[in-house]
Amino acid sequence: MNVIKTLRRKFILISTATVIIIVAGVLGLVNTIAHMRVYTQIETYLAYIAQNSESPLPKKILQDGSWFGETEWSDDTPAFIVIITPEGYVKEARLKNITAFTKNEAVQYVLSTLNMEKQQGFLKKDRATYAYAVTRTKQNDICIAVMDCTRDMAIVQDFMWDSLLLGCICILLYVFILAVLSNQAIKPFVRNLENQKRFITNAGHELKTPIAIISANTEAMEYINGKNQWTESILKQTKRLSKLINDLIILAKVGEKTQSEFIFTRVNFSETVTEVVKSFEQMAIEQKKGFIYQIEPEICVRSEGKCLYELVNILVDNAVKYCDDEGEIKTQLTVTGRKKKEAVLTVANDFADGKNIDYSQFFERFYRGDISHSNEKAGYGIGLSIARELVQLLKGKIQIDYAEGKITFTVKFSISDK
Repeated sequence: MNVIKTLRRKFILISTATVIIIVAGVLGLVNTIAHMRVYTQIETYLAYIAQNSESPLPKKILQDGSWFGETEWSDDTPAFIVIITPEGYVKEARLKNITAFTKNEAVQYVLSTLNMEKQQGFLKKDRATYAYAVTRTKQNDICIAVMDCTRDMAIVQDFMWDSLLLGCICILLYVFILAVLSNQAIKPFVRNLENQKRFITNAGHELKTPIAIISANTEAMEYINGKNQWTESILKQTKRLSKLINDLIILAKVGEKTQSEFIFTRVNFSETVTEVVKSFEQMAIEQKKGFIYQIEPEICVRSEGKCLYELVNILVDNAVKYCDDEGEIKTQLTVTGRKKKEAVLTVANDFADGKNIDYSQFFERFYRGDISHSNEKAGYGIGLSIARELVQLLKGKIQIDYAEGKITFTVKFSISDK
């Protein structure tokens, strides 16, 4: 059933979206902490070098923890410092365990690359990553401390990619398990929905008999005693009740069907629309409403004949029923698209009070706009819901628009060449 499929799809999408948000938040937090701890270690190391710029570069600096636990900087951490006087002269350059630069190259690299206005940052040279910090010595000289942090940044990046891969695998595994078990999760709802539809169908059939008896007895009373306002009211209400029961049964049966249960054949859409509009033409004339139809001949679609007829009948009946007094109903069937491959049916009617109505709810079951609450408008808000179900089963599209005092229903189907 389409309702069940839609529910299952929404359940999976919402659950998956929730898990993605949670996993993304956790991974983001973990990776942020990892980056911050590594950056803190690098800044600590550079600050230590800068503070002791007048001493030899340290052989080993113990840290109070890093993103991977209790560790220490290794003896072979490549680093160098360059001290520049306030006048811009290079005062000293000292290197430690670094082969990528000579002293002259280190000086040139610092002078040509570093932005002295920025106190700290990262630089790239070939495939290596260097962190730097710019400070002032006691003699007011500029001290630039640079260290090779390629290994540490690589560890952080590897951790990030590994965590992302693990997160994606977990999400995919969750979606797979959820898709397999989702039927069990919505099983109570499915059972409840099936019970409701079974009740509607059974109750509808049971109610038809007493309604038919009431109608027959009323007609007999009219035959014996003549018509009066009471018998006319009884017959009117029994007809309304009969139509409600029929609509409920149709809605229940349509909801139970799937596309695989339909036998699609080549149907002459033009003939179907013509047959429907002509059946309503006299009714519209009697109600003093304009009734116009423009139907291009020999438009054929691949569909199911009875359902297509019922769809058109619902739309035209709705237009006639809710058209303004002395208004106009217009039905059109045309072919559109670059290659004329789409049949478009539009059913429009005047609806002056339709400006402030929420049209997004028009296809909801038992929804009725304020104008239709009048007792003069027979109906219970089921027809358009049936129409939407039929369009979905017939692989079409339906939409509703309101402009210039007219409400328009548009239905589109692919044209069949064979």
